[in-house]
Amino acid sequence: MEIERVVGRVEGVDVGAVFHRRLDVMRAKLHRTNQKGISWLRDEDGSEVGDAIVLNGGYEDDEDHWTWVRYTGASPDKDKDEKTKSLLRSQSWTYRDNAALKRSYERGHPVRVIRGYRGDSRYSLPDDYRYDGLYQITAVRTAVSKSPAPDGSKIEICQFDLERLPDELQE
Repeated sequence: MEIERVVGRVEGVDVGAVFHRRLDVMRAKLHRTNQKGISWLRDEDGSEVGDAIVLNGGYEDDEDHWTWVRYTGASPDKDKDEKTKSLLRSQSWTYRDNAALKRSYERGHPVRVIRGYRGDSRYSLPDDYRYDGLYQITAVRTAVSKSPAPDGSKIEICQFDLERLPDELQE
């Protein structure tokens, strides 16, 4: 029987489940793709909502404190420097992934958090991905990135604050 992707808890996948590859995370229906940081699906009304994020060292402005996370939105590949993890130009709230995650904030949907091996070493496994439970988006803002654009101008980023739901709400 095929498992349908859902917002919130995925039946049969426990918090703390470990996956060797991103493809395994995708096959478990925790995340839409094996590449991007933000996953989304269609809500009951057909709107795209964020259902999961991967913390894997994506941007220098990300912060991981286990129970709360400051997460930088997404940008098209052409807008970022993969070596330095910095952006070349500002992010947009109209970019599909950012818009979907913002819509989850507006609707109060929880988001699954998966930590990858390139994330904060205090919480990430050295070679694997781990599903670390449901988090609530508590704030959304446009912020200025730590690093300027190559021409020295400021770069605006889409930023999300997330708080881990209590253990009793993870089951």
